[in-house]
Amino acid sequence: MPDYEGLWKTVKVELEDGIAWVTLNRPEKRNAMSPLLNTEMREVLEALEIDEAAKVLVLTGAGESWSAGMDLKEYFREIDKAPEAFQEKIRREASTWQWKLLRMYAKPTIAMVNGWCFGGAFSPLVACDLAIASETAIFGLSEINWGHSPRQSCQ
Repeated sequence: MPDYEGLWKTVKVELEDGIAWVTLNRPEKRNAMSPLLNTEMREVLEALEIDEAAKVLVLTGAGESWSAGMDLKEYFREIDKAPEAFQEKIRREASTWQWKLLRMYAKPTIAMVNGWCFGGAFSPLVACDLAIASETAIFGLSEINWGHSPRQSCQ
């Protein structure tokens, strides 16, 4: 059984009794999804999908939040001046793990929502097979203020 501890900077993986606990690990940013987190989540999902010891995947967030959505600074502002091809690559990374991998995952997936779930965080939430929310979970969609859904934001 592979040891996943410390392999990724923004995602924590623990494998116990057939359960792959995947934790978005940016509590200081309320687990906002960054380009690095998107890349690491793709790697995590691909690794766990072929790991026979992982029977089910539970996705949660470190600290007080499941995810505050996309990190607007890192995901948008910091790449605004980059070439268009690079910007598309960054968007593709988000879409790849949230829709192409998570939604069609070969193993059962459970979103275990603690705290905030905002904006782009709805994409991985609805891509999971099952969602369980704590009594303190808070959901919000700021995208509706601009006339589009979170899924449109990550395509």
